[in-house]
Amino acid sequence: MSPAETPRRNLTGAIVPALAAAAVAGAGALFLVMKNGHFGEPTAAPQGCILMDGSENIGGPLALVDENGTRVTQADFSEGPSVLYFGFTHCPDVCPTTMYTLAEAMAQPGGYDLQPVMISVDPTRDTPQVLREYVHTEGFPPGLVGLTGSEAQVNAVADAFKVVHSKSPLQGRPASEYTVNHSSFLYVMDAQWRTRAVMPTQNTTPASIAQCIAAGLEHEPQLVARAS
Repeated sequence: MSPAETPRRNLTGAIVPALAAAAVAGAGALFLVMKNGHFGEPTAAPQGCILMDGSENIGGPLALVDENGTRVTQADFSEGPSVLYFGFTHCPDVCPTTMYTLAEAMAQPGGYDLQPVMISVDPTRDTPQVLREYVHTEGFPPGLVGLTGSEAQVNAVADAFKVVHSKSPLQGRPASEYTVNHSSFLYVMDAQWRTRAVMPTQNTTPASIAQCIAAGLEHEPQLVARAS
């Protein structure tokens, strides 16, 4: 696969206010938890890490297929926490950089065991076969799962997670060659498929991502009932 080397418009600034507004007010109580078999002090959230109180405002159900063409729902991630990223295989810079950084974050000592997931925002080109090759890229997180689906299915999930994405033509190229402008965040999910933290990927380090993951999973959710 040879991705189109073209600058990608940064949409992070456009989505941060929406994510911050969606976060339930108040940090909630932090508590001591067992992390990898050891009790420890709760982790403080690093700069940029948005702690969430559940999935009432950010997140929603899945109805997609994985890189093997198998139907996947949120129930398939009930064995433990996950970390999600919305990207695409032809992404020339931000997506692979995020995957490399996430792999390093997951390898940090004393961290949590997570299921890494990349959801494509380019379902036209990102078929299960294309994703199957991509998720095995050297240096990407071990066990990375790639998810895709119809345009309607992908849009439904992206909308639930407040992901901004749009196709952008490449000057002088055929219509089939395009890039996808998209916001770039990591979403920390617990085993109940509740969003626990959201982290922008710009100007982050493996250590800060690992710290955000820990802070999110150690943050006690203050669940708010939906209005009837």
